[in-house]
Amino acid sequence: MRLTLIGEQPKVIADSAPYFRLTGGVVWTTPEMGPLASFVDDSWIHQATRWPGMRFEGACRLIFGLPRDPTGVSEDLQSLSIVGRVLSANGIPFAVYHPQMETWRGAASDIWWSAFRIESADLRKSEESPAGRDAVLRPLDPSKE
Repeated sequence: MRLTLIGEQPKVIADSAPYFRLTGGVVWTTPEMGPLASFVDDSWIHQATRWPGMRFEGACRLIFGLPRDPTGVSEDLQSLSIVGRVLSANGIPFAVYHPQMETWRGAASDIWWSAFRIESADLRKSEESPAGRDAVLRPLDPSKE
């Protein structure tokens, strides 16, 4: 999967990631890499630059609860994006971020989530093999941006 910030000049900030984590208003992969983007004052911030949103490119799924023991897994999604405070799945608003509570609320329901994991659609299948469990995020080379 790829994460692209959207705006006048779209910018890819992560390439070939097996998953992304969305915790409150922070998008990240692993703790040692730190946040990729954070929601501040109605914008997503990456390296001190404001962006209106982002898109997760590649077939994926939303995972609810703990990744090893999820309470729910979405169907395969072809499109997942966040514009402002709205998370959309396949072009349909799915959840709205409430920054004062650091949680997401279902766009058409009264269900609340504090976090999601966005996984490549084939990750659950590949986790059965040792190679799938050891998948490593390949960060972009900043010199090539």
